[in-house]
Amino acid sequence: MTQQVRRALGRFPVLAGVILLAGVNGALASSAATDPTTTPSPPLQGASPARQTLNNTCVFPDPVGERPVVTETAATLPKVVQTGKPLQVKDFSLTFILTEGSLGGTPEVSGGATVELTATREDKKTPVPVTLTIPATKVPATGEVKLVATGKVPDIAMTVPGELRLSTGAPVLALTSTSAETPLKPITCTQNPGQDATLGSVALVAMGDAKPDSGKPGDRKPRPGTVATNDEPDPNVIVFPLQPFEVQGTSTIAKLGAFARLTQAFMFNAFWIVPPDPPSSITGTTMMPPSKVTFLGFGFVPITATMELLPPDFRTGNHIIDVNGTVISEPDGSSTVTTRLEVFAKLSGVTINGVALDVGDDCLTAKPLVLNLRGEKYDMFNGGVLRTDPNAADPAYREFTLPKFSGCGVKEDLDSLLSGMSSGPGNQACVGVSQVSLDGSPVPPERKCPNVDPPPARR
Repeated sequence: MTQQVRRALGRFPVLAGVILLAGVNGALASSAATDPTTTPSPPLQGASPARQTLNNTCVFPDPVGERPVVTETAATLPKVVQTGKPLQVKDFSLTFILTEGSLGGTPEVSGGATVELTATREDKKTPVPVTLTIPATKVPATGEVKLVATGKVPDIAMTVPGELRLSTGAPVLALTSTSAETPLKPITCTQNPGQDATLGSVALVAMGDAKPDSGKPGDRKPRPGTVATNDEPDPNVIVFPLQPFEVQGTSTIAKLGAFARLTQAFMFNAFWIVPPDPPSSITGTTMMPPSKVTFLGFGFVPITATMELLPPDFRTGNHIIDVNGTVISEPDGSSTVTTRLEVFAKLSGVTINGVALDVGDDCLTAKPLVLNLRGEKYDMFNGGVLRTDPNAADPAYREFTLPKFSGCGVKEDLDSLLSGMSSGPGNQACVGVSQVSLDGSPVPPERKCPNVDPPPARR
C-alpha cells in the first residue's frame, strides 16, 4: 500500500481485536441534563443488558460503624451510538446488599442514593452523576437486607468516534426510618481495591459510512471512499469503509492449562483498501477494555489478574495499537486474512488464593509478544474468525510464545514467579469478529471463537 494512501486513511480501527486493550484520542462531552421537550434520536441498534457486582466498605451511623456492602448494578446499554446523538443508559438500578444489623433496629426504611458513573475515552473522563430512589423496604429481623434503588441516567453526548467505557463509582446512601420519619446520617462507601468497575462499553460511530451492496458476497464490490488529506489520493486505489463490528477474543496459556474468554469490544470505522493488483489490505487501530482472567497456578493455586496489551511505544503515552492485515480474495467471494501484532502484556490486580499480590505498576513482558493470526472464509462485510492453529501449514501461525515478565513486584522480585507459571510457547489465540446486529440477533457460530478445553498444564 502506498504511503499516500496510508496518510490519507490515518489511524482507523480495523480487523484485529485479539485480546487488545487500548484507548483512542478524542473528545467527550457529557450532558448532565437534556431538554425535556426534545425527543432524542434512538441509538443505532438494539441494546444489551449490562451487569456488575462490586464489594464496598460503607460507614453506617454509630454504633454500627464500618460494614461490608455488596452493590449489584444493572442497566441496558446500546452497543453502538452515532456521534452527536445522546447515549441513553436505560433500566438503571443499583441493589445494595447489607449484612444483618447494618440498619440497627430500624423496621422499615426508604430514601435515596447517589452514584457517579464515569464515561471514559482513552484519558478523557467525564463524571455522570445519577440520583436514585429507594422505595419503602421492610428490614427483616434476621439475615441480609436488600435495598433496590432506581433512577434515570443523564444522557451522554459524544463528538468523536471511538469506544466509550462506563464505570461505576462508590455510592452514598441517604435513608429515613419510615416509622420515626427521622433521616439517618448519610452512609458513605468506598470501593474495595483490586476490582474492575467497568459496567460496559459502547461504540461511537460517525455515520455516513458506506453499506455493502445488495446481492451475494461474491458480487459485492468496494466503492471509492473519500478521506480528507493534504495529498491527492491515489486514483487507482479503492477504499471501502465497513460497518461497526463486535469483537470477542479468547486465549489459552499452555503452561497454566488455562482458557480465558476476554471482554467484548468493538471495531469501528474499518477500511478495506483495494489496489489495482492483489492482495488487498486492511489497516487501522482497535481497542478493548481490560480483561480479568482466572486460572490455577501450578495446577492448583487459584489466581486472578487483570490483563492489558500495549503497543511497543506505550511508554510515550500511546495506548493505540496499529494493525495491518493482508487480504487474499477467494473465488467464492470470501477472503483469507492474515495479520501480525507485536504487543507488551501487562499484569495488574493480581491475587493468589484471594490474597493481593503487589506486582506494582510496571509488571510487563520483558519484550513484546508476537501474534500471527489467520482467518479463512472471512467475509469482509460481515466478519469471521482470526486465530492461531496448531495444525497450520505455516509454523508462524501454529502458536504464540508468551515472553518472560519483568519489573514485577514492589516489596520483592516476582519476575521469576510469574514467568515460571506462565511464560513459554504453545499458546493459542482466537478473535471472533461480527458485524454489529441491528436487530439484536445473536452472533452466528461461524463468527465466534469456539469454547475449548484448556490444554493440560505444562510442568
